[in-house]
Amino acid sequence: MTDPRKTPSLRWLALVLSSALLASCGGGGSDDGDTGPIPGTQQYPGGIWEGVVGSGASQRVMVGYIDPGPDGKGGEFFLARGAAGASGYDALYGRLSVNVTSVQATGVTYFSVQDGKFASALSLRGTATADKVTGKTSIISGNYSNATNTIAATGASTPFKLTYSKLNDYPGRADLIAGTYRGSGLFGGSWVFTVSPTGVLSGRVGGCQVQGSATPRAADSPVYSINMGLSGDETSCGASGTQQSGLAILRFDESKVPNGIWVFTRNATGTDNTFVLNGLADSRQVVTPSPVPLSAAGNWAGTLSLPAGTAGDTSLWGTVLPDGGLFFYTNSSFDHNALYGRLISYNNDATTNRFVTASDGVYFDRLKAATGTYYESVLIDSTLESSGTASTATRLTGTYSYPAQPGGYPTGFTMLPDPLYVLPAGKQPSVPLIVGNYRMDGAGFGGHTTSLKVETDGTITGSTSNGCLIVGKLLGNLGTGQNLYRVEAFGYLQDPKVALGNIITCELATGPSQSGSAAALFDAAGNVTGLRVLSAGLSLTGKRTHTVFVGGKL
Repeated sequence: MTDPRKTPSLRWLALVLSSALLASCGGGGSDDGDTGPIPGTQQYPGGIWEGVVGSGASQRVMVGYIDPGPDGKGGEFFLARGAAGASGYDALYGRLSVNVTSVQATGVTYFSVQDGKFASALSLRGTATADKVTGKTSIISGNYSNATNTIAATGASTPFKLTYSKLNDYPGRADLIAGTYRGSGLFGGSWVFTVSPTGVLSGRVGGCQVQGSATPRAADSPVYSINMGLSGDETSCGASGTQQSGLAILRFDESKVPNGIWVFTRNATGTDNTFVLNGLADSRQVVTPSPVPLSAAGNWAGTLSLPAGTAGDTSLWGTVLPDGGLFFYTNSSFDHNALYGRLISYNNDATTNRFVTASDGVYFDRLKAATGTYYESVLIDSTLESSGTASTATRLTGTYSYPAQPGGYPTGFTMLPDPLYVLPAGKQPSVPLIVGNYRMDGAGFGGHTTSLKVETDGTITGSTSNGCLIVGKLLGNLGTGQNLYRVEAFGYLQDPKVALGNIITCELATGPSQSGSAAALFDAAGNVTGLRVLSAGLSLTGKRTHTVFVGGKL
């Protein structure tokens, strides 16, 4: 692999910081480095560094990243050091250069996490030393001047010694950083965020909600570019409305699986602010790759992994149609939450088994407002897996996220083929198979008893106990050989026999026409015992409605 310290890199965008690496132990401090040219071999400081800062009882961990710059001799740098007596990290950043072996940086800024104060115009000087075997820069040692007017001030310069990190051997990849990370102790609070396989970052830092991105910075680079927008009320999130930019570096276990992360950011907008996040990675779910493209079409059942600190339904059911139309729902004694949209191949790659929603993902939260609230622009990011070399999908995993999501970061889901909706051997998913009358009692799903009838031509008619008439059309034989039907033109009308004068008792009568899916329930003998209809609609005026019908056959 090309030595990143000798490879010219892209100049950093304005205010984008460097980032750093795994903390470790090391030796003590060193003497000041020379400030002028020194006879010897030119050293190249770019990369991730780890070591110690201070001496004696005040010695702390230091981690950091130095950008190689356009000529490999140095650029922007960011160092984080354990704060004395605090659960957190101070930050030291600026621009550094190496002249042969002499390291020098001026105009350096120091941020003290304990009192939230900045010290500016510090200097940093030291020496870069090459490894005797490889000839590459392996140690940078030196000191930086006093961080005046902060609680970290010592009245003298502070020594440090850094060693080139083995984490430089892990080039950044989108699939490596995808996952959930969390930490505690930041300014007395905690943080958690999730990075999707497409690089979408969402979560919370202290009392702030964060949305942004985390993507590999460049080919062969071990760091990731981080951008975060902070939001929240001014009481809990003093940095609301600001942007943070910086870098992140992953840590790895012995199996080379990511088990932690460092994130270093500075404000790109707003009042000066700096974050140093040191977190652990949630356990990674082993993904079984498939040698062939898979279809998500089918009936699924599984569980949700709710964000930390949130409570709610954790069981999930639903359907995916051959064209990617998805409708999942949760169950409860009163009502349900719903998640729906259309899955498309990631990057429009027909060979991939990763599927995402474009911009049409919707989440319905039954507990928000009096009758529930619809959240739009929900991102669903999912991956299909198979057992062994099977060409049939056996697991669907992923996350869904939206800015106002409770808990501040994506909700995970793991779905398996639903055994309750398996098509019995010898049966064809045709309309005649499910002709009949069905009823869903009013004990659940809003309290209204609903009756449906399916005719031999697929016509759907029905009624509800609150004065609605139901109409629709059902289509079978979708070409998948699975227990799947398409529902179209499904809607509600006011029953004129039930209307009280000019009062409409069917609140859904003013809603849009819906479309979706249906599936039959079978007993052990292969007889139809029930019907499920999942549908949703959007009017030209922006009004949304949806239906979850799970009824038994009469």
